[in-house]
Amino acid sequence: MKLLLTFLLLGSLEANAAEVRRKTWWKASLVALVTSTSIDAGSSWGRLEANPLLRNGDGRFGAQGVALKAVILGGVAGAQYLMLRKHPHQEKYAAITNFALSGVLTAAAVSNIRRDRYSRSIPSR
Repeated sequence: MKLLLTFLLLGSLEANAAEVRRKTWWKASLVALVTSTSIDAGSSWGRLEANPLLRNGDGRFGAQGVALKAVILGGVAGAQYLMLRKHPHQEKYAAITNFALSGVLTAAAVSNIRRDRYSRSIPSR
């Protein structure tokens, strides 16, 4: 009987540990998403913006673009939070989505930084 109770207790602890790991990964993915969004916004600040939704009146990325990025980020995080309250077993997919979006935004930031370095290295006439 003691052996059975020990196995049940260990099984419940393992299930609880798995749940904590899932939540930790989802929270870590949100941190990565916020960080990559911030880096992308910082690398775009003051430059000409290709996305018409993110550019201001003179075609540059500024406060309007940052505000829209913040609203979108908040909407994604809020929607995931509400979804995961009803379906906590889907945290894995939310974390994967957030990490993938972080990769895309980081690639955009790297492209912005490289483009800026390239344009500075061209001698002006």
